[in-house]
Amino acid sequence: MKVFSIDTSTSRVVACYFDDDMKCLIELETKAKHGIQISQVIKKIPEVNFHDLDCVGMGIGPGSLTGLRVGIAFASGLGVGKKFVQINSLKLIASNLEFYEGYIVVVRKAREGYLYGGVYHGDSNGRLAEIERPFIDDVESIRERISRYKSKVCIGDGAEFFEQRLESSDYNFPSARKLFKLTVEEIEKANFVELVEPLYLQKSIAELNFEKKQRESK
Repeated sequence: MKVFSIDTSTSRVVACYFDDDMKCLIELETKAKHGIQISQVIKKIPEVNFHDLDCVGMGIGPGSLTGLRVGIAFASGLGVGKKFVQINSLKLIASNLEFYEGYIVVVRKAREGYLYGGVYHGDSNGRLAEIERPFIDDVESIRERISRYKSKVCIGDGAEFFEQRLESSDYNFPSARKLFKLTVEEIEKANFVELVEPLYLQKSIAELNFEKKQRESK
């Protein structure tokens, strides 16, 4: 099976390609827009014929709305007539600590004052369990929400708002190696979908501004 998978939910674009003969892992973290980064990813694997793919994996967020839209549009174009698998982008980040025997709270910045969140639990065998599905809430509410979890650590670009965070920021972003692992797991479980459904969770700024104008006009 020839598989290409990509996640564009953060400023670090990660991707992987694998088949029976090769495996390529790619990570890009530049100031370029996601569309440009995707083209840079493709240039790094010139030997891959994207017309011959059997399956396309896609990180569906939550995360950067623009990044997700660009990435999902690209992946959807590649996957026409092929199989899709979806990757939860918060679980992808949580996988950085899958061997941690405690609660892994992934918090990512959303609109001002709000964070995306998800809670997972790892163990010494690297099995990652989802404790709380992805959500969006304000910082104080999340502090209260996760207070019941003991032996926890917060990761993600929103971890700066919490005391229980790691000194290193290496774990705050997705990795191509973990994307490869989760993509393989979804394929082995036959969790194929016909249509990629992004986990936006929040409305776009344009939608929020429109609703605000609607309220003010009443």
